[in-house]
Amino acid sequence: MIGTIRKHSAVLWWIIVVAVIVSFVVWTGPAGTALGGRGGRSQGEYGDVDGRPVKQSAIQDAYRQAQLRERLQRSQGSMPDEARVQMAGQMVFADFKIASMGIDVSDEALAAFIRDRYKDPSTGQSRYKALVAELTAIGAREEDMLAMERRGMGQSVLADILSIPEALITPREAEQDYRREHEEITASAVFFVGSNYLSKVTVTPEALGRFFTNRMSTYQVPEKFVLSYVRFPGSNHLAAAEAELAGMPDLTNRLEKLYAQRGTNDFIDDKGAPLAKPAAMARIRQEATRESANIRAREAAVAFYNELSQKAPFKADTLDVVAGQRGLPVQITQPFGRADSPMGLEGLPGVGSSIESLLGESPVSEPVVGTDGAYILALKVRIPASTPPFESVRARVTEDFRRQESISAARTAGQAFHAAVTNAIAAGKTFAEVAAGQRLSVMDLPSFSLSSTTAPGLPSFADLSSLKNAAFALQAGQAGGFSFSGYGGFVLFLKERKQPSAEAVKAALPDYLKERRSRTSRAPFVQWFTSEWEKSGLRLALEPRRETNSISMPN
Repeated sequence: MIGTIRKHSAVLWWIIVVAVIVSFVVWTGPAGTALGGRGGRSQGEYGDVDGRPVKQSAIQDAYRQAQLRERLQRSQGSMPDEARVQMAGQMVFADFKIASMGIDVSDEALAAFIRDRYKDPSTGQSRYKALVAELTAIGAREEDMLAMERRGMGQSVLADILSIPEALITPREAEQDYRREHEEITASAVFFVGSNYLSKVTVTPEALGRFFTNRMSTYQVPEKFVLSYVRFPGSNHLAAAEAELAGMPDLTNRLEKLYAQRGTNDFIDDKGAPLAKPAAMARIRQEATRESANIRAREAAVAFYNELSQKAPFKADTLDVVAGQRGLPVQITQPFGRADSPMGLEGLPGVGSSIESLLGESPVSEPVVGTDGAYILALKVRIPASTPPFESVRARVTEDFRRQESISAARTAGQAFHAAVTNAIAAGKTFAEVAAGQRLSVMDLPSFSLSSTTAPGLPSFADLSSLKNAAFALQAGQAGGFSFSGYGGFVLFLKERKQPSAEAVKAALPDYLKERRSRTSRAPFVQWFTSEWEKSGLRLALEPRRETNSISMPN
């Protein structure tokens, strides 16, 4: 039987540490409760590192830590679930490697690090206990936070072991690199864009049929889901939250301190301008009230879930039964895919991570806190992926076929042009003359260097990285080969390579040397970690998951 979830106090610990955790309320489920260990799978093995098996429970713990990291970085919901699973795997992989190197971060060292990291600079007092209280109130674990901090310290030691001493990068080497990275390119190009060749594409039923048959998976309708859910609105608890807030005798001082900690740039109006202090203070209070109300809503959801979990059999329809007994409305979503945001659940970003747990042993989620309250979700219907009949997607198939054939025609024309240019330049003609003879347009490109991240004036379809690769393989007066791209491709002619001036090098070198040393010193560690990860059995086990080989992630 599923264990019950412990309630948490609604005391407003958050007011001390909102500067750190203001966005935590959108949490994809409390950690460490009954659902995480159901079905006997948490002790199973999942891949290996250097021949040592990895417990699936370790991946689940790291997955929670990856979620916590997103919220600490204020990037909740920005990472696809598949990428989050990969991050969790890399966290576990790092733990194995740290241990194998004999690196042991002691409790004393960790405690000293935490004392320093979470010290309030304005008061000298530690904010750590208050932060832990808030994390606990929203279902996070202190041990997850400690594990992340301990891993970070271990990785820092490991990186130091495998890094090159910064002093090995000499000023002379740095100057050479700076000159190479800032050498300015002046070039022109002829672009061969598929859309310009659409009129030359012939569509036949036979060719269209073959195209569809060879690419059926492209037109597959993805798997969809229908959820039922009970929402516990945070708005029902706003009055109680506001009353508790108003009853704090030192509320003004706490708000003042928090405003000072977060800084004026953390409070912006709709036009991007900093708010005046009274408006910013009002916003802090509003955020605090809403978050406290959502914590109270979660407590209501926990009480409901604990009653729900006692029912047998525990299945999706149990949600309807218990909700009906308590007079709570059950909402049902329209079918939606993993990447969709279903109507009705707008207050719950990242529903995809909840879907993963519902596909495991439990079809009902633990309480999930959103921006407008708490939710309990149940998987009502799972609609398998399917391939539609050809006639229903004929228009789309035809469009895709014409696009592919037009790109192929553009590439054929580009390769022919390159052959003509090579022969013509050898015979004394110019790049522009050959293009004009074939009625092709030559585009003078904006200048760029290896260090350039943008080149204003490039056409929207052009890729600066591809242009760099083509240009820096040439000498002035040379035309490159045909460079393939998604839209077709291009042929580039290099006019001039211009070195940065001595004055520019002298002015930039001190900062560049410092940055170059830092970048180079860590490169061996990055290369080593990437290589070891790529060949690990754990990475292979975490490749895109199939039904027969899936991880049941914590909700």
